[in-house]
Amino acid sequence: MRKSLLSALLLAPAISFAAGSAIITLEMPVGARQLGMGEAGAALADDATAMYYNPAGLAFGPLADEWRISYAKDGKTVPYFTSMTSRSKNGFFSKSELWAGTADGILKFDGEQWVDYYSVTLQGNAKVKDAVRVYVGTERGLDEYSRQVKKFNDIQNADDESHVVEVKMPWNLVVKDTITAVLYDNRTEKLWVGTPKGLFRFDGKAWKNYESELGEHRITSLASQGASLWIGTDNGLFVYRNGQFEQKGKVLPSQKINALVWSENRKELYVAVDGAGIARLVPKKSVNDKDRWSLFNQEDGIMDLQPTALAVDSSGHVWAAHKGGLSHFTLRKWEQVQFAGNTVNSISVDHKGAIWIATDKGVWRHLPDYATASGRKAELERGTAEEEGSVKSEDEWTHFHSGNGLSSNKVWVVLPQGNDVWFSTANGMEQYKDADYQLTAFYEKLLPILNIPDLYHLYGGLTIPLNDWGTLGFHVNFVSFGSTVVSGDVDADDLVAYNSSEIVGGFSYGTRFPNDWGLGLTIKFFYSDLSSGAGAGEEEATTFGYAFDVGVLKKNLIVDKLNFALVLANIGPSVYYVDKTIEDPIPLTWRLGLAYELLSLADYKWTIAADYNREVVYDDDKGDPEPFYIASWKSLLNPEREGDGFEAVKNSVMQGVFNLGTEFIYSNTIALRLGYLYDQTGKRNEVDFGFGFMLSDVLQFDFATIKDVGDHDGVRDGQMRFGMLFKF
Repeated sequence: MRKSLLSALLLAPAISFAAGSAIITLEMPVGARQLGMGEAGAALADDATAMYYNPAGLAFGPLADEWRISYAKDGKTVPYFTSMTSRSKNGFFSKSELWAGTADGILKFDGEQWVDYYSVTLQGNAKVKDAVRVYVGTERGLDEYSRQVKKFNDIQNADDESHVVEVKMPWNLVVKDTITAVLYDNRTEKLWVGTPKGLFRFDGKAWKNYESELGEHRITSLASQGASLWIGTDNGLFVYRNGQFEQKGKVLPSQKINALVWSENRKELYVAVDGAGIARLVPKKSVNDKDRWSLFNQEDGIMDLQPTALAVDSSGHVWAAHKGGLSHFTLRKWEQVQFAGNTVNSISVDHKGAIWIATDKGVWRHLPDYATASGRKAELERGTAEEEGSVKSEDEWTHFHSGNGLSSNKVWVVLPQGNDVWFSTANGMEQYKDADYQLTAFYEKLLPILNIPDLYHLYGGLTIPLNDWGTLGFHVNFVSFGSTVVSGDVDADDLVAYNSSEIVGGFSYGTRFPNDWGLGLTIKFFYSDLSSGAGAGEEEATTFGYAFDVGVLKKNLIVDKLNFALVLANIGPSVYYVDKTIEDPIPLTWRLGLAYELLSLADYKWTIAADYNREVVYDDDKGDPEPFYIASWKSLLNPEREGDGFEAVKNSVMQGVFNLGTEFIYSNTIALRLGYLYDQTGKRNEVDFGFGFMLSDVLQFDFATIKDVGDHDGVRDGQMRFGMLFKF
């Protein structure tokens, strides 16, 4: 039996540097992304494979819910970001988009940062001027527009222009004013923009100015109703349909419109009329029909006659923002929610039915009881005995402020988008990133040069964000070592085949501390079977045990975007297979990592990462493994190789594995990766190549391969790795 055990372990040095320990699956790196970067991942740790590399990565986004300032802009007295709109994903492979109106024009969020331009690809022999002509939608001032675009793209002469493939068109090339309203129409895929001087539309290729059709009005609000666009101005309400504008609401006591919202549930338009209250319009359905108007004022229960913002929730209830609080229309009556000593600035509704209220003292999230499943069930059971939609004690209220996430209490606009929420604050644009669940899968066929059919490696992991508590993860790591054929102890011709495999499973948890520190813990349980299929009377070489990892991750170390990681992995007791007197240690390992984002632009992101992995297994004078709290430092100070002074330090360092990698991402769609791994002890000298495709906001595929550059056998040469990441 001892012969078969040793035979099975012959493969270990070829696929792991844990040459002096058992349970090598504990040290089998995972993730085609990281394996395309020289197996460096301790300081990156930003996807579901962080459970292997550094569980402290679970403390930060995108694995954990996270607050961040996505665009810093001082607007202490007036909002820099004035309005927001979003395009929801309309298909599995599509990506969501976000636009914001600012005091200087339009910005668009590309998934990583805000950009002030729109990219246009030149077709055929087209010149910059041709692209500008289409973009601005007019010949008037074309030369000046072209000059500005060339300057924006740093095109100084004809030779520069001849090499241009993609032209960046500034958003404010056409719309240069303060943005007062912005709306993306998902049905027509057009972006509507309001300014103090009129209405503009961008159809994905060109801008159109409606000054001649609508006139020069200050646009205050926009709302979409199927094929119709409702436009609120400081001098009237208009509707745009079939290319024509028509003024509505001339019967209203005031023509200054502060806000609009369309109720799809009720097929009604609600209008915040300055100085008059809230009007309700049921539009006519045919040419022979008439618009039906009604007006709500203080006698009807609204707070005052100066409503500033409107929203309709998932139940069709109408919410109006006033300076001192909210008016809530339950579809039967109006009721008030007072915000004493505070000013309400705007209101919005998320896809779960929660109401978000932006104020001068932070943001409130209000989930009415009637918007929850239990609340709707209770309402049906109560019948009509109680007034539907009233604010009850069961309603949920959550306050976000500078003490629990926001950097500023002054919030002007709030916009939920999917699971995220965006805030226009006195410090700029802030984002609450509601992390997705991440599911990852990984496969590699090990040692292709040996052509062993059943030698492969599988990994699966799932991370679950826990709101403010951090992130929890579960993982399984499995290696099949294939079959090992050995001779019997008596008859050399008696051949026996043994199947060998190991499985490691467990869970991880990471939580965040102040000053960008994260702490993570992974607890693992393993089962190793090196002799499956042993004959009758033979002992099976199996073992079971546990281990845990402890890791820290520091973001923005010394400089922004520099991450530092330190992990002590595989802390646990030694194991034995057959003979209890012969114990093997598990691969206790120090893992040190650095990662730095060299470049972070709208279309490009470039990151470098480096890891150092040092196994610290150490035996005492009797040859028995030392416990982790001794081995973790003694192996470093007393390396196995001889020498003293500098030579001893060098010998100790060279017993580790060096990993270096880089990743270049283009347009959040394509990733190119390159890595290098050097392992003197394990005789590995390898270059890794990898690439990835981000097909949508939710799906990513990765591939990596190894090229051996050493002067030894290179049994991992050509080894291919495949990975998938799914977010939901």
